[in-house]
Parts: sequence; structure tokens; C-alpha cells
Amino acid sequence: MKPILIQMHGEPGSGKTTLAGALAPKIPAVHIDKDVIMSAMVRSRLPREVAGPVSYETMWEFAGSLLGQGYSVIIDSPAYWPEVEGRGRGVARNGGALYAMIETRCGDAAEVERRLATREALPTNPTQRQDWLAIPGTREPTRDRLVLDSTRPVGVLVAESLEYLAVRRAA
Repeated sequence: MKPILIQMHGEPGSGKTTLAGALAPKIPAVHIDKDVIMSAMVRSRLPREVAGPVSYETMWEFAGSLLGQGYSVIIDSPAYWPEVEGRGRGVARNGGALYAMIETRCGDAAEVERRLATREALPTNPTQRQDWLAIPGTREPTRDRLVLDSTRPVGVLVAESLEYLAVRRAA
């Protein structure tokens, strides 16, 4: 079966990582969390303004290598910047993989705040909600995507994601 690159999208606290972690073994796919990479760099005393772009480059290279070996990959990072979405599509294309985007949304602002305040955060994870679309250069992705309400049980989200991916693979 042809590998697939799944690009997660959504604000911090929306459930991206929870869904990616539950979905990865069902596909199966390797889950690459950009914040894991960036946190290692920050702990190694690399300045955040350098660690951010380098972590994305590392994530893309790692994803491309895995796709080249025949593995499916889930990229876990906010995809609010056009170049992040574009790189995801490009890595999939260059790796001979299908591409899909899954967005998690939590319409309950208090729930997002609770998740951010109570999760086991990595050094680079935000602890407070922010307006991502107010940051210069950001926008909603242009790609067709599956949008999921993450206030529902993760098992339901996994099932809907697998159905969506099956349709994309059959097309």
C-alpha cells in the first residue's frame, strides 16, 4: 500500500497530538511531533528563534526519509503558515506518498485553556491560548481537510479519520 503523509492542523490544545498518537498505530504510521524536536534543541541551549525553523527542517527531512523507506507519517504541528502546508504537500509528493490534512478544533475556549494548563507540557508547548491567525503571515490552510470537533471522544475521532483516509486512498 502506498504510504501517506498526514499533516495535522489546529491550535495548541485542540487535540492534535492526542489524535495523532491514537491514530498512528491504527494506520500504521510514524508520528513526528515538531515540539519534541524543538524541545530537544531548546534543552540543548539552542535559541528558540533558531530552534523553531531548524525543528521544522529536521521534521521535513525525517518525514521524507521515512516515506522513502515506505513508512506512512503523521506530521504534528500547527499548519497556520503557508510554507508549512506547502512543505507537507511537497514532502509527500517527493516521497511518492498520498497527502491528507486533519484539523482538530475545540470550540470550547475554556476547555482549550484547561488542556493547556493541565497537560504535561514540553518546554516549547504554549501554556496559554493565543490567536494564531493574528500572527503576521498566518492563515487557515487552503487544502481540503477533515475537520474534527475534539470535544468528542478520541475513539470517535480516530474512526472518522480512518474513514476519511480510506476514501482518500481509494480515490
